[in-house]
Formats: sequence, C-alpha cells, structure tokens
Amino acid sequence: MFNRILVPIDLAHKEQIPHLLSIAKRLSIPEVSDICMLYVDKSLEHRAGNPQFDEGIYRNHIHETTQQMSKLLSQLDLKDINAYARVREGTVHDQILEEIRENNIDAVVMMASKPGLANYFIGSSAERVVRHAGCSVFVIRN
Repeated sequence: MFNRILVPIDLAHKEQIPHLLSIAKRLSIPEVSDICMLYVDKSLEHRAGNPQFDEGIYRNHIHETTQQMSKLLSQLDLKDINAYARVREGTVHDQILEEIRENNIDAVVMMASKPGLANYFIGSSAERVVRHAGCSVFVIRN
C-alpha cells in the first residue's frame, strides 16, 4: 500500500479517469493516503504558437481546468481518501517527474496508449516516467 499516489490525467480522455482513480484507491491506505490527480497543460510549452498570449486568459483557463478536475473528483467514490487536483505547465513527463520529486510521491498510476511508430523514435511519457521515476509506476493500457 502507498501513502502518496500521483494520477496523471489527460482531460481529452475523461473516460479513463474513473478507472485510474479506482486503481489508485485500491493501492491506497484509507484515512492515510493522499491521491493527487495531475493535469499537465502543454499549451504554453514552447510559446511558439502565440508569443503574445494573454496571461489573464491563461490564468482563467488554469482556474477553469482546476474546477473541472475538482468536479470530477467529487463525482467519484473516494471517501476516506484525501484526493486533490493540481495543474502544472510544461512537458508532460518532466512535470510528472518534478511532481514526484517535490511531493515525495511513492506510486504513480497512469495510462499509456499502444505504441505507434512515433513512440519507437521519441518514446512515450509513460516510458520516460517509468525509466526515471524513483517510485513504483503502474502503467495501465487502454
């Protein structure tokens, strides 16, 4: 059983979130564990798409994303578990690894898609997290 569990999510695939969180709940210790649902926003990753991007609009986007995640958490059966949502900005695998280091995460539960041709050349976020995380990583195939 694990005390601090990280569940990285992709809001484009909300249908996966209940399954991921149910696995995290099974790996947790009731009334002791924390489950962090993490979304990494890549929209400003390189700032190449719009270097004149309005920071106020972006802050509003992050606030709405956090509210959406909190609503998802409230709809799930996570009683006896301290579950919370967090949004980070940057490259997905880098932000997951940073979250692990900064918050003493001892387990990660994340989805991985079946590898395509691009994954053989550049690798997937799940692969990079497994390779570099200093904790247990449970990779769930969709």
